[in-house]
Amino acid sequence: FLLLFKFLLLFFFFPFLFSTTHTHSHTMSLEAEIPPGSKISRKQMDELRDIFRSFDTNGSGFISRSEFKSAINKVHFRGEDDVEAIAMEMVERVDANDDGHVSFQEFVNGVAYKTNEDGESTAKFRSLVNVMRTYGFSNAKTKTKKPTYIQQYGCWPPPVFLLIITIAEVIVYAVYSARECGGDANLECPISFSSELAFRTGCREEVWRFITYILVHASVQHIVFNCILQIIVGVPLEMVHGPHRVLGVYLLGGIAGSLASSVFDVYANLVGASAAVYALAGAHVADTFLNWAEMPFRYLRACVLFVLIGADLSISIYNRYYSDSEQNVSYTGHLAGFLMGCTLGTVILKNLEGNKYEKIVGYVGIAIAVGGIIFAVFFNIFYDYPFNTCPKL
Repeated sequence: FLLLFKFLLLFFFFPFLFSTTHTHSHTMSLEAEIPPGSKISRKQMDELRDIFRSFDTNGSGFISRSEFKSAINKVHFRGEDDVEAIAMEMVERVDANDDGHVSFQEFVNGVAYKTNEDGESTAKFRSLVNVMRTYGFSNAKTKTKKPTYIQQYGCWPPPVFLLIITIAEVIVYAVYSARECGGDANLECPISFSSELAFRTGCREEVWRFITYILVHASVQHIVFNCILQIIVGVPLEMVHGPHRVLGVYLLGGIAGSLASSVFDVYANLVGASAAVYALAGAHVADTFLNWAEMPFRYLRACVLFVLIGADLSISIYNRYYSDSEQNVSYTGHLAGFLMGCTLGTVILKNLEGNKYEKIVGYVGIAIAVGGIIFAVFFNIFYDYPFNTCPKL
């Protein structure tokens, strides 16, 4: 049952696979020759395409008289005196083939030359184009399109951290299994609990153990499921927020797990990356909070996160204290890792559109996380533990 919930949790964290949002381009391709004798550059041609499209509101590839009228009204060109006459004049001055509308080539020619083929001035047309250019630039600054969460997914920088840490954990497990258990491992190597990397409160003076325990696992099943979970839960976070942010969440989650166990579960003997994986799950909660408006399926995502993580944690507690099973799952480490991901995740992860209340929540998260760490450190220094033995392999 626990594994079923974990697999449901796995497939949940790839929202971009289920998104029905697609980007299509319906804009007609605009091509034109640079007018002979003009000084228009390729970059300016690209800018003229954008200006042309601001006139061509229906995307037909031509500017009609009614579209000239709309542009004149939009920018209040020349006080909008006799808009119909101005629009007609625009078309007549630059419509070289007299078909009643202006193509992109005719538009470019009208900008490049001060007069048309009949010697008539195009000054008024060029003035309108310049006003539309300024209007479009101003609008672009004040009406920037909000980024969507789906658009943040990318492979650069490549999401390599979770792959590297997973490979490292597999190598460490293989080395310990071969060295200490050999052919008698039978898919389990419980002696890893006494390795020089595992965490137990009696060995807390060896401070590296507060983090290195995440590299050691007790069985094939243990490492396989942790590795699968952290890749599928963590890689989507890396694709949006980058490896360095996920690295911070992962390591801090691991440290939180060992510190919490040393305070609330002093007899625990920790191995495995579960606390760090739960920190990644907690980071998804923080991510959902920070980027709620930009995130697809936000309500479904929030509900599934609450139900699955709550169920998984409840089952862990039941197995630890009420079941006859010999499993000794450190729910304290899981919960601490999860809370670390939730709190510091609001500061470490990207916020696509920051709001004041989100910053306040971030400060509160820092205070909770840092306060908890400081308390646990002082507890480890001054608390008189009932034992101080540190078994060695």
